[in-house]
Amino acid sequence: MLDMKITLVCQEIPYPAIHGSRIDIWRRIKAFAAQGVELQTIFWWFGNAPTAEDIAEIHKYASQVHPLEIEQTSISRLRRATDLWTYPLATSSRRVKGQKLAQLVQSVREFSPDLIFLDGLHGGAIATILSRELNVPLVTRSHNIEHLYAKKLLAAAVGFKDKLRQSLSMLHLERYEKDILAKSALFYDISADDLKFWQDLNFTNGRLLPPIFEFSDRSTSENRDVAQSEGAYDLVFLGNLNTENNVAGVIWFLTQVFPIVRERLPLVKVLIAGFKPVDRIVEMCECTAGVTLSINPVSASDTYRSGAVLINPILTGSGVKIKSIEMLQFGKPIVSTSEGVSGLPTDIKQYFKIANDRVAFANAAIEFLTTKSDVPLVDRQLLESYFGAKIIDDVVAELKSIARP
Repeated sequence: MLDMKITLVCQEIPYPAIHGSRIDIWRRIKAFAAQGVELQTIFWWFGNAPTAEDIAEIHKYASQVHPLEIEQTSISRLRRATDLWTYPLATSSRRVKGQKLAQLVQSVREFSPDLIFLDGLHGGAIATILSRELNVPLVTRSHNIEHLYAKKLLAAAVGFKDKLRQSLSMLHLERYEKDILAKSALFYDISADDLKFWQDLNFTNGRLLPPIFEFSDRSTSENRDVAQSEGAYDLVFLGNLNTENNVAGVIWFLTQVFPIVRERLPLVKVLIAGFKPVDRIVEMCECTAGVTLSINPVSASDTYRSGAVLINPILTGSGVKIKSIEMLQFGKPIVSTSEGVSGLPTDIKQYFKIANDRVAFANAAIEFLTTKSDVPLVDRQLLESYFGAKIIDDVVAELKSIARP
């Protein structure tokens, strides 16, 4: 075990890990802790305050926990509006100023970390201040090529309010993102494709750190055997239901793909599950026969196990889709668009049926539902080689080499 202290600045609360970004951060926290790294966590929450139970769970892996609220008062909105002259929207909402900032800097100074680890770009304004004030290296983990991802989300946005929010999110984003990566002693990228993008722009401080996959106690074959006896639903989607790309993908599935499936299979049952669905997803699920909506499901595993076929109809995105990796352990057929498997290694993509137009997607789902054929067993060793917890070993060793002496 290595003797090391890291202040981890997370762009959102990592627990409960109920969607892809949180899952990604949460598993990294646990992997660092398993390596003997002492963690101080700083993160933002919005809406419902974290419960005492949530904070206690985070405390199992981090000795210090500092939750920060993204406030929605008139004064806080005015401050964010002035910050938009310099920062993109998601960063301006995470700015900390005045006495709160002084207290936060003092808490981090007392913790005396060896480095600041920024997990997700949007907490960068605070992470860079902490790095400068304490004179310790800044390390960043990218979740996407954010300025390109924001453009895709804008293209997928529906309605004036969503388009305005996405437009504000793009303000200064490319400059800000490049500045954070340039200031980082190291940055880790979620996929080899994203890393190559930055390398082509002459960034030499980048490394690969894919998401960490948590394997169930069951073997892959046992999961497949159980999968054959489960299935309250025919088709299941699980994802964050308030991000524009997921919303657009679900709408495309329900309006373009599902009618074709229902014409062939009138009794087909679909589950759409996810975090904080936007109103139009709620309305569409309520008025579409055969579709059930599950809001903020407690267990992702139980949700996936409830389906005969898993789907990922996402049309735009960036980085790696955590949901696609998660699906692999359940021994179920998976139908996905090409975007749904983007960023994954080629030999992992073989476990997905890829379909990019509405007819092909519907036909793939129908074939799986009607033939009941076995799906190829996922090679667990192959998954572990790409996404196993051991990938953090080399990361910790490298961080130790650049940490404050």
